[in-house]
Amino acid sequence: MSPDEGASWAAASAPTAAEVIARQPLLNPGELPVHDLMLHGWILLFGSSLSAMRSLSAAFGTLSILLVYFVVCELFAESALTRDDIKVVAGLTALVFAVNLVTIKYSREARMYPLMLAAILAQVAMLLRAIRVGGLANYAAVVVLTAISIASNFAAVLIPATEGLWLLYLIVRADNAKRRRAWTIALALAGAGLILVPKLFSPLHAAATGSVGGWRKLPAWYEPFALFNKATGSFAFPFLAALAIWGAVHGWRRGARDAVGFALLWMWAPPLMMVAASYTIAPVFVERYALSCFVPFFILAALGIFELPGDLVRAGALAIAVAFSVGHIVSYDRKPHDAQYREAIGLADSALKPGEVMTAVPSYAIEVIRYYLPPDQLDRAVRYNQSVSAAALILGDQNLAPGAAQSYGRTYPQVVARLRGVTVLRR
Repeated sequence: MSPDEGASWAAASAPTAAEVIARQPLLNPGELPVHDLMLHGWILLFGSSLSAMRSLSAAFGTLSILLVYFVVCELFAESALTRDDIKVVAGLTALVFAVNLVTIKYSREARMYPLMLAAILAQVAMLLRAIRVGGLANYAAVVVLTAISIASNFAAVLIPATEGLWLLYLIVRADNAKRRRAWTIALALAGAGLILVPKLFSPLHAAATGSVGGWRKLPAWYEPFALFNKATGSFAFPFLAALAIWGAVHGWRRGARDAVGFALLWMWAPPLMMVAASYTIAPVFVERYALSCFVPFFILAALGIFELPGDLVRAGALAIAVAFSVGHIVSYDRKPHDAQYREAIGLADSALKPGEVMTAVPSYAIEVIRYYLPPDQLDRAVRYNQSVSAAALILGDQNLAPGAAQSYGRTYPQVVARLRGVTVLRR
């Protein structure tokens, strides 16, 4: 279990839904209790083992494959592509999405990000449909899905902010009917946003003070570009990027200008907004916050495959794209990416004398200790506080400020064990 998963478990494992709602703001301040309540019900049905809790995320990740297909169908519905062509592009996109590591690894974690991604994809699809045909039900779906997206994680506010730019474009450039629909959606999203704005201040303040997610550094200017390279793999990215450029150029020429324009805006605006927020508010450039931005990248890559000359060339390009993506997954899975908290907790527990307690840094990792300790020994774990004299410290390697490890080492000079991703120290 990771410290982040520990926070989700601690909230969702509360005995009642009311207690889940009460715990959530302290444990997961960057969201409303939508995911924690879902996980609470999931735990009641399937238990609180890691595989059981992670299966909820896997279910949302699988659902997202279908939603990607839906998004592509709506995106190209008014383009020059035929209905059959659109289905082919949608199928190619869903396949590239399904075999890509960035969309898989978050579906393996008991966190809210797969729910956020699924809600965003459904929201984007309904927004595109509402722009195209209007309808009260479609407008209502946009508002509800927007609320669910932002409630699942406040980083999802990047998507309606991006869509606002697109709606502004339509208001200026589209015909009268589409302009009216764009105004209706914009006003509805603005109203929903005013309700949620007060909820955003607390997590932004927490991020600014460094109390959420540990220590983060400011992103470099090239981070929006590196984001896609790191997520898709050093071999897959150049090939997918070449296909995406080919798809954007030829899709534009074919008559899918609005579809290509929306995809490019969706792909680039949120990462650039995160860079701007990092320098003006607090460092918030995090891959998982921009998870949905990989979907338009895959859409353009799939369009690029479709626009290649001849079925044999298309099949070859698809095979290469899938092979590189699967190779990235295999390479990733060959190396451990977890921290050995369970083993560290056992060693720290055995090093304690009667009456002594252990703690953890980052402080929210205390929930991982409570997950692995027997229920009758939970009093052996206390949240880190300089005023609390814990005998043993479990120190995680990630998200530590420069020099922090040496500082903790002076207080806890005895090294009990050095494990993968975590060190056990004692006074």
